[in-house]
Amino acid sequence: MHLETEKILGTLEVLTEKPLEFRLHSNQYSSLVPFVWDVKEKGNFSLLNLGRDQRWITLTDIDVAVKSWHALERRGYLNPDDDPSDYEDEDIINPELADERANIYQELADAIQEKLHNIEVFKFSKTVYYSFYVVLGQNQENNWFCFSQTVARETRLEGEIKYSDLPDLTMQPSFDSSTAKLKDKFQQIINQLQPISIYGYYGGGYDYRFNHCLVQGIADSKEKALLVALHQAGMLDIAKFHEFDPEALSWIWDEAEIAEFYPRYQKINKFLTQNLSDLRMIRCSFWNREYIYVVGQTNAGDITGIYIESDFDYNP
Repeated sequence: MHLETEKILGTLEVLTEKPLEFRLHSNQYSSLVPFVWDVKEKGNFSLLNLGRDQRWITLTDIDVAVKSWHALERRGYLNPDDDPSDYEDEDIINPELADERANIYQELADAIQEKLHNIEVFKFSKTVYYSFYVVLGQNQENNWFCFSQTVARETRLEGEIKYSDLPDLTMQPSFDSSTAKLKDKFQQIINQLQPISIYGYYGGGYDYRFNHCLVQGIADSKEKALLVALHQAGMLDIAKFHEFDPEALSWIWDEAEIAEFYPRYQKINKFLTQNLSDLRMIRCSFWNREYIYVVGQTNAGDITGIYIESDFDYNP
């Protein structure tokens, strides 16, 4: 690790050495943890490399992804360890429609394998009871297609982090005619799979659902196609970071804590903005868990900043 990066990391460790409370609404308390990515040791910083390094992205195959997609629909709820009897009185998808949709999923898988090459399938999972799958492939014009299921997201950011969106995840560039036609072909198949309402939490006064369907992202690189698809899927936000906002966090503190935490947060904000360039917030959601990285680049080219892991509170 470069000496400059070590110094920045050391300062962040001092700034967060004493617990600094952070809490997203309806979530448990979290901590701010220093984060570093040594480019020389780990290679370029990207979502794929990060997920592989942290072991929440693993390779699998398209048959596993397809099976998982329609198994979720047949079940009707996220956690496979739930008791099916809890859902007996609910409007779960009927077997005939489930079989019809399974055939459409297989039609899409066949089309992907026929029309694309360099196919890679990834399982995203941070817990044993929730995972989702994406499929990537490249066409003859060297554009990348990414297909993802939508992702359950229980938590909303409500001002705790000030940021501004980046347009490169929402604006789709124009493509050559061959790529555009292939996009339309895939979309026609996807459109046959109308969203299915899936339970997140059920019982105890909760009725959290999300719409399960597929989305596709297209770009001139594998990483960018993945980012576009995951943004559409509701799993990923990448934005320009401005600051942690202690004002928005003050609802969790008493007067004494406000007097302590305000200046500490302001010191962190100042240090990040003065010592790192291209500061970004990368937010990855896995149903009831949030993984937030506030990171920027050092002059030496490494990536460092703050990492926050936050769990949704089933009984806030």
